[in-house]
Amino acid sequence: MRAWASIPYAALLVGLMAGLAGEATAGHMAKKNHQQCAGFGFREGTDAFANCMMELSLKQKDSAPPDHFELVKRYADLSAARRGDDRYPVCSAGMMENELDTTLNKWVGPQCQMAPD
Repeated sequence: MRAWASIPYAALLVGLMAGLAGEATAGHMAKKNHQQCAGFGFREGTDAFANCMMELSLKQKDSAPPDHFELVKRYADLSAARRGDDRYPVCSAGMMENELDTTLNKWVGPQCQMAPD
């Protein structure tokens, strides 16, 4: 019975995420958030409206994909730290989540070790 009660919330979350994914500018997002909070029935200038705007902004920030450069850097750091650890396979192009670090010219990833020099 509880699973049925969470379906509307899940649908709302999926709708919010899908709608936010295609939008690019911060100004447009702020306008959309403003309209959404007003649509929820919050009046502008109230604490409830401000909290609504803040919550939507935080959710958008948390759901944004990481910068590609930062992702590759994080993977490179992890892969380098695992170098020589036989519990992890050597990173290769065959692992779907791996990225090519063009500064090192090596494959790096979240679940592998960097190839030896």
